[in-house]
Amino acid sequence: MPIGPNAAGALNALPMSNVTQGGKVAPVTTYKPGSGGLPANGAAFGYSAR
Repeated sequence: MPIGPNAAGALNALPMSNVTQGGKVAPVTTYKPGSGGLPANGAAFGYSAR
């Protein structure tokens, strides 16, 4: 998912409870390259987010 002018991307994690009938709606978690200890670029970001 592109974010801003640098198009570095991001990963959005949707909790299963949000898509389960009768489940509690929980916040979506967004992981961005270079934040929270994740690598800033390259294939390492995708590998770390697994």
